[in-house]
Amino acid sequence: MSPLAPLAQLYHNVPFAPFVIFLCVYNGIVNNQGMSRWVRYNAMQAILLDILLIIPQVLLSSLFNNPGSDPLALQTYITAYNTIFLFVAVSVAYGMGASLVGQNARLPLVAEAADKQA
Repeated sequence: MSPLAPLAQLYHNVPFAPFVIFLCVYNGIVNNQGMSRWVRYNAMQAILLDILLIIPQVLLSSLFNNPGSDPLALQTYITAYNTIFLFVAVSVAYGMGASLVGQNARLPLVAEAADKQA
């Protein structure tokens, strides 16, 4: 059993836990002028990336109600989810790598908005 399993269960079982965590990160980190701009910028990019991922989830759930009934629909569904996963994995790896060398990660689609907010 993973040491973080109780936290993951709590996160998935409490109905508004993701929203509460979003508000805590936004108000506790992004709007906290006492923290460095670098931390606030990266937190805002993470929030915006999370919000951006809602769009493909809604589209896929509305387009593919039951993808298992049609092999082509199932393959399209799997390819779309793998593409989304790859985008997130590359964005996280790039962000972590840039942070490790002390640079600002300029993630596509969210960097400008994060820069304005932070």
